[in-house]
Amino acid sequence: MECYNCGVILGQEQVCPNCGAQLRIYRRFVGISNYLYNQALGKAKVRDLTGAIADLRLSLQYNKVNTNARNLLGLIYYETGEGVAAVREWLISKGYQAQENRASFYLERTKKDPTEKERINQQARKYNQALVYCRQDSLDLAVIQLKKILSGSPKMVKGWQLLALIYIHDGNLDAAGKALRKAEAIDVGNPVTARYLKEAAKQASESGGKKAKKAQAVAYQNGNDVIIQPKLRGDVNFWSMAANLLVGVAIGVAITWYMVVPGVRKQAVSDASVAVTEANNTIADKNQAIKSLEEQIDALTGDVESAKNNVENKDAAIDASEALLVAYDAYINEDIEAAGDALEGINEKLLSKNAKKIIKTLREQVNQRYLRQAYDAGMAAYNSGRNDEAALQLAKVVSMDEQYENGNALYNLAQAYRKLENWEKAHECYSRVAELFPNTSLAYNANRYAAQIGSMLEQ
Repeated sequence: MECYNCGVILGQEQVCPNCGAQLRIYRRFVGISNYLYNQALGKAKVRDLTGAIADLRLSLQYNKVNTNARNLLGLIYYETGEGVAAVREWLISKGYQAQENRASFYLERTKKDPTEKERINQQARKYNQALVYCRQDSLDLAVIQLKKILSGSPKMVKGWQLLALIYIHDGNLDAAGKALRKAEAIDVGNPVTARYLKEAAKQASESGGKKAKKAQAVAYQNGNDVIIQPKLRGDVNFWSMAANLLVGVAIGVAITWYMVVPGVRKQAVSDASVAVTEANNTIADKNQAIKSLEEQIDALTGDVESAKNNVENKDAAIDASEALLVAYDAYINEDIEAAGDALEGINEKLLSKNAKKIIKTLREQVNQRYLRQAYDAGMAAYNSGRNDEAALQLAKVVSMDEQYENGNALYNLAQAYRKLENWEKAHECYSRVAELFPNTSLAYNANRYAAQIGSMLEQ
């Protein structure tokens, strides 16, 4: 077990021996998290996967570094066909515990099997496309897409549920029931599946009382024989009327085809040719005008940029001189922090020769006092849990002196970045501590954290 504040390995202490943090409530949270994990494990064994997911999410709210709970959550996501969510949980788990973590095995299997990795990605893309089809009211395409998904991932609960919903919408209640039963077999406690089953049952009961279509044939008995014959439709003159109608339609089509269509087609071609010629002439004129305007715009843009750069350089030089005056005034008034902040933002290249001499002398006098105040403020903020402020103050110290306070400033800056989950900066600071202060306790802890974060970043 590690201290939540400084990351030192703990035994049975109620108070952290390194930073003095109180651990009683923290241990209680860890216990609640483990209890919820055990409860979720029991639900998962009886395939109440929805209930298990709810318990695991609550467990991680109490203790986000409970890697057992996070690994189980990933397994349940994978079991229900949500491979992307599963990989995300395993990556987070490995970031918190790089060594002896079952998540490494799960990720390695996914990584070594390119077909499995591609299957997970394709599954997510196809499901999203099916949702797009549904929103576009292209339900036939959505059904085809979902069947492709489910043929390769038959345990994707969301896929079966969406397929069943489409079937219910189309009135295909038998197919909807089969899809929902498959979803229920995977996750027995899923409330969405239960709601869809209830809706399908309701529609089935409403449609059950409707009368069937009338039979298309009649039967009568002749002696011992039963004779079945089609119903007669229309009267005896039906065929003669149909023949006359067909002859009339054929004559009309022939007249239209040989006399009307050629003239209409010729006129349409002529009109189209004229329109195309006029359009081409108009486009050529417009293109010439656009080219001329673009050349004028380029020339004016160059003049504007040149003038803008001159103004910006003059403004920057004025701002640098004003910042130097602010820094000097703060130093005279014993406001060392304000003086240091003002000096930090000054670009010496913009100053005059005399101003450069002044800023050099002023920095030498301010730096030591500024470093002490910034370090004390940063450590006070860190110990109070205000990691944003701690990172800001300690970064000022480290930018001026990486080895300040025998590396404690750099190490605590890395700790603040880690708690803010700024992994790249934390890894950079931990690595620098190990490089500058080898064979020390700081280097040992820094190497351990750098290895954990580096493994997570690689994934």
